[in-house]
Amino acid sequence: MAFTEKNIKYADLIVPIKKCPLGESVSDCPFTNYWKIEDVEKQILLVDELPEEKLDELRAFHRKCLNIKIERAQEESARIYENF
Repeated sequence: MAFTEKNIKYADLIVPIKKCPLGESVSDCPFTNYWKIEDVEKQILLVDELPEEKLDELRAFHRKCLNIKIERAQEESARIYENF
């Protein structure tokens, strides 16, 4: 598989297109439909097939979701270490 300029520009979306990188997805996750595609190559090819506007929306959602999950994990870790 050759990587296109678009693949490289949106490389950060390949992992969430395949699965949630931080465990369970949120209920409104727009990536869940892509997880149903069993062929990994077809999942990756979506980056070339989807319009850039859609990819930008997916990127914004993914970044916001990651930030929320990371903040929650940090808060949980801080609570655990408070008890030591």
